[in-house]
Parts: sequence; structure tokens; C-alpha cells
Amino acid sequence: MKRFLWVALCLFFVSNADESRAQSQYADNNYYQIYFVNECNRRIQTAIRAIDLSGNWVTKGWWILEPGEQAFVVQTKNKIFYSYAESIGPAANRLYWRGSDQNYRIRNSSNTFGFRKRDMNMSNWGDWRERFTCN
Repeated sequence: MKRFLWVALCLFFVSNADESRAQSQYADNNYYQIYFVNECNRRIQTAIRAIDLSGNWVTKGWWILEPGEQAFVVQTKNKIFYSYAESIGPAANRLYWRGSDQNYRIRNSSNTFGFRKRDMNMSNWGDWRERFTCN
């Protein structure tokens, strides 16, 4: 019985130490977490160009979002990022959320896509939700 209690106590302290270490890793939260949210009634695919936490510009995509879905896309310390999205379907009926601020390839595509500049108007670190609507 004593051996069981000793093992249980050891496991308790080890699991609490792991949890504390995991929490302290994100305790400062000195970054923005960007989410893409599909508020359109169509299925969309999205991409982002942002500075990652290592200080490198990265272009990532595609996140496929059904109507009402959201996806975490990147953590950054920079308030500026670039986004691109388009609805999925026949080209004649496709909606685009694009711009002419930056042109990048996504996933080694032979095409370049016009990204639009986005500015997170926030005074504190935290979550930012970039919303894509049909309007």
C-alpha cells in the first residue's frame, strides 16, 4: 500500500510539473493568434502571408473552410499580414477575397495570387479573427 501511494504521489508531481511547464511556455502570450472564419454560405479556401514567431515571412495555405467553420492559421508578433481566399466551385461563380498588395505562390503553385494587406487594429496581444463574408 505504501508503495502504491508513493508511486501515485510521484505521478502527481510529474504530471503537475509537465502542466506548469506547458502553461509557462504560453504564459506571456506576446503574440497574435490569427484565425480565418468563413461567414459566407459557400465553401472557401484560404491562404496567409505573415511573419512567424521566428521572424520569417511565410506563405501558408490552403485551409478549406465550410460555411461557419474557422481555422487557426498562424501566430505572429506583427500586426500586418496578407490574406487571400476564394470560394470553391466553377470559375464563373467564384467569389474572391484578394488584393494587389502582394503576389505570392501558394504551395509551389505555378500561379501567383494577389493578397490583400490586413492590419490588426488591436492594442493588446490576443486572438484575431479574419472574417470572410459573401457581402
